[in-house]
Amino acid sequence: MSERIQVIICAIIIAVIAIWLPFYQAETSSLLDQYDYYAQVIWQEPWRFFTAHIFHLDTTHAVTNAIALVIVTVFFAHHYTVRTWFNAVIVIMVICTTVVWLLGTPERFVGLSALIHGLLLTSLLLEWSQQNYARTDWLSPLVIGLLVLKVLLEMMGAMHSAILLSAGSDYGYIHLAGLAGGIIAWRLHRKRLASLTA
Repeated sequence: MSERIQVIICAIIIAVIAIWLPFYQAETSSLLDQYDYYAQVIWQEPWRFFTAHIFHLDTTHAVTNAIALVIVTVFFAHHYTVRTWFNAVIVIMVICTTVVWLLGTPERFVGLSALIHGLLLTSLLLEWSQQNYARTDWLSPLVIGLLVLKVLLEMMGAMHSAILLSAGSDYGYIHLAGLAGGIIAWRLHRKRLASLTA
C-alpha cells in the first residue's frame, strides 16, 4: 500500500471518530465538558490539547469538518508520510491550543477547523516550496492569501459561519491559532529530531 493511501486512511479514521463522537456525546451528557478546550484547566488536564480538536458541537459541525479534513489530506497527501502527517497534526493541535490560551479567547472551543486551517497552510507551503517559491507559481500564494484574508475577516466579524453560530464570534482567533500551528508544522516538516536539538 502506498504511503499516500496510508496518509488518507489516517485522515479517514480521524474523520470517522469525529463523526461518531457526537452520537456518543448524546448518551453521555458531560463528555464534552471533560474533553473540550477549557482555558482554566488546560494545564491540569493536558489531554484537552488533543481532544478539543476531535470533539464537535453537533453532528453537522463534525461532518463538515471531517469532510474538509479528508479533502485537504487527499489533495496534499503526496507531501507526507504517515509519520510526517501525524507530526504535523500533533504540532498544529498543540500550537493552536497554546496560542488560543495565550490570546485568552475563547474560553472554550471544540472542532477540527483549526487543525484543517493549519494543515491546509502547511500543505500549501509545501506545495509552493516544491516549486522553489517560483513567482510563476501563483496558485499556492493566492490560496494562502485568501486563507489569511478569510481568517482576518472572521476575526473582524465581517465573515460568519452558519455552522458555528452557537460558537460565538471567537472562531476567527481559533483559526488564526491553527494557521500559526501550520507555519510551525511547515518549518518542522521532515526535520530529524536530532537536527532540532543541535
